[in-house]
Amino acid sequence: MQNAAAPRGAQPTRRAVVGLVAAVTLGTIAPAARAQAWPNKPIRLVVAAGAGSSVDVFARLVGDRLSQSLGQPVIVDPRPGANGAIAGQVVTTSKNDGYTLLFAGNSALVIAPLMAKTMPYDGERDLVPVAPVVYVPLAIAVAANSPIRTMQDLIAAAKEKEMFFATPGAASLSRLIGENLNEKAGTRLVNVAYPSSGPAQTDVMGGRIPVLIDGLGGIAPHAKGGRLRLLAVSTASRFKEFLEVPTLSEAVPGLAVPGINSVMAPAGTPVEVLDLLNRRIGEITADPAIAERFLGMGARPRAVRARTWTAPCASSAPPSAG
Repeated sequence: MQNAAAPRGAQPTRRAVVGLVAAVTLGTIAPAARAQAWPNKPIRLVVAAGAGSSVDVFARLVGDRLSQSLGQPVIVDPRPGANGAIAGQVVTTSKNDGYTLLFAGNSALVIAPLMAKTMPYDGERDLVPVAPVVYVPLAIAVAANSPIRTMQDLIAAAKEKEMFFATPGAASLSRLIGENLNEKAGTRLVNVAYPSSGPAQTDVMGGRIPVLIDGLGGIAPHAKGGRLRLLAVSTASRFKEFLEVPTLSEAVPGLAVPGINSVMAPAGTPVEVLDLLNRRIGEITADPAIAERFLGMGARPRAVRARTWTAPCASSAPPSAG
C-alpha cells in the first residue's frame, strides 16, 4: 500500500535539514571560536600610578612584551590619583572582555581601601587576579647634595625637628614606611603626599622636600645619574647595584614593608582569557632578559598560576598595614 504523500511543508527538505545542522554546530563552536580569537583589538593596561613611577616602568616593560606575545598593541594608560582608586574605577566600570586590565601595587589594592572612608568599587568583588608580576622594594632617598648622607644622619635630624618626606600618595606603602620609622626610631617625619612619583622625585631633587620614600625602580635611575642619594632599600639583602646602601632592616630592625605589582581584570572576565594572560605574563617574567631588567631596578619577577594565586587585598592585609 502506498504511503499517502505528505503535505507540502510537513517534512523538512534536505536543504533545511543541512541548514539546521549547520546552525546548531556553529552555535556550539562559536563561543570557542570567539575565545580563540581573543585578542582581536588593542588592550588597555591602566596603571594605578603616574608616568615615571616604578609601577609605570614595570607596566611598560610587561606591556611591550605582552603586545609582542599576543600580536596586539598594549596601550599603557597611567591614571594616578586618589591612591589608585581612579585607575581601579576605570577598570571596574569597563567591559569584562579582557581588553581593559589594571596594573597596580599594594598601595592601590591594599592600603588605599583600608584608609579610604569610601571607595567607588569593591576590589575583592569587582576585580579578579590575572597574574602577579614583580616584587618591588621601596627606598629612602635624599637629594644628591643633601647634608644627610646615611640613615643614621636622617634619624638624628628627624628626631631633632620635624622633617617632611615625599611619597606618591597618602595611602601608599611609602607612607607606611615613614610612619613605621617614626614609631620604631622616634623620628618626626611628616608626610607630603603627591599624586604620583614624578612630582615627588622632582621636588626632592630640587631641594624643596628633604626626603623621598618611593619604589626603588623609580629612584634607581636618578641615584645612578647622581641626582638622588640612596639611604636604604627594603630588599631582604643588600641590592647588588648599590652594595654600599644598607637595607631598611639593617638601619632599623623590624622595618620592612614588601610590595608586589600585579595585573587584575574586571570580575566576570572569561576564564579562558584570564588563563591565557596568566600564561603569557608568566612567560614574560620567566624570560632572563626581562628578569635582568627587573633586577637592574631592584625588583624580583614573580610568576604564579592564577588558580593558585590570591591577589593582595584589604581583608588579607596585616594589622600594621592600617
